[in-house]
Amino acid sequence: MRKSAIWLVAILFSGNVQAAGTGALIDGTDVESVINVARDYGSATYGTQQSGAPKIIARTDGINYVGFFQNCTESRVCDDLNLYAGFLGIKPTLEQINAWNASKRFGRAYIDPDGDAAVEMDINLKNGISPANLSASFAIWRLLLGQFVAYVEPRVP
Repeated sequence: MRKSAIWLVAILFSGNVQAAGTGALIDGTDVESVINVARDYGSATYGTQQSGAPKIIARTDGINYVGFFQNCTESRVCDDLNLYAGFLGIKPTLEQINAWNASKRFGRAYIDPDGDAAVEMDINLKNGISPANLSASFAIWRLLLGQFVAYVEPRVP
C-alpha cells in the first residue's frame, strides 16, 4: 500500500512539472497578454467599459468586434471574456438565427432589440488559460465571424 501511495504522488508531481513547462497561464488580470493574442488575428486596442472594466476594441478580416471582460472584481480581476460583434442593418429572420445556432458548437447568434444580427462567444479566463488555448479560441472566433458574415450578409444577384 505504501508503494502505491508513493507511485501516485510521483504521477501527480510529474503532471505538475509538465503543466509548468507549457508556459505561464493568462488570466483576467493580464489584459495586455489577451490583447496581444487578439493582435495575432488582426488589430486590437485597449478600451474601458462604462463600469471601468477593460475591453478590447478589435478587427479581424475586416470585421469589427469588441471583447468585454466580464465578472470583474473592483481590483479588475476578470473571470471571462465575451467576444461580441453586431451587424447594423443586417436583419436575419428568426429561422435563420435558429438554424445557425443549431449547426454551431461555439458562439451564439441572436437578433438584437433593433432586429439586427449579433454573434457572441465566451472565453473562460478564471484560473488561467494557456497561451496556445487562448490563441485557439481567437482562431475559432475569427472563423466563426467569417462564417456568420457569409451566412447573414445579403447577397447581390
